[in-house]
Amino acid sequence: MPILIVEDDEDISSLLKRGFELEGYSVDCASSGEAAIETARKTPYDTIILDIILPGASGIDVCRRLRSEGANMSAPIIMLSARDAVNDRVEGLSAGADDYMIKPFAFQELLARVKAQKRRQSQKDMSVTAGEKRSSEGLMLNPKLREVEWRNKRIDLTEREYELLELFVKHEGEPLSRGQIFDVLWEGQGGVSINVVDVYVGYLRKKLAGLGRGGRPIIQTVRGVGFVLRLD
Repeated sequence: MPILIVEDDEDISSLLKRGFELEGYSVDCASSGEAAIETARKTPYDTIILDIILPGASGIDVCRRLRSEGANMSAPIIMLSARDAVNDRVEGLSAGADDYMIKPFAFQELLARVKAQKRRQSQKDMSVTAGEKRSSEGLMLNPKLREVEWRNKRIDLTEREYELLELFVKHEGEPLSRGQIFDVLWEGQGGVSINVVDVYVGYLRKKLAGLGRGGRPIIQTVRGVGFVLRLD
């Protein structure tokens, strides 16, 4: 599948397109947020490289819309930005991006990150056989479709939220530290604070609110340790 480059600077877009094509990739380009959304709705992509500052919808808005709509749900999104503050990086990752690169950057580093995301995706795909489902106490996860159901009602999650829930389900009843979660889901992503774990746990709790007995949260805080999933 091709790579989608979303960048309004024609010089940067052309350089990236040429670089990836020399590496054997097929590349599509979009120069605005709305064009990116329309393109991504029609074509499945291997990776999406997304600039934050765009005409019309920002890269943050594009990322959120793609994740919420399910368009290219499994495609890793690498955000590009000159904004290097921690809050900016957390905002990008919280919107559904899988990686965040600060401009200016070397093309070889971006290429390495694209390959790393591809390896990670391949490992996830190989870890679960096609059609295999994981269920526990009314909660059903379908790894092939990246879908979640609670007693036959679908729950819409972003790619990263799904990965976090899947990790909790695999270790149901076992407390996981922030460090353990960070190492599994964000290892090797430069500039990402461990606080991103709390951000995503918060997102997941909101979407899973009221599923526990008596309305209690199913993802609970274990003081001094981290978090645990309890469904019983």
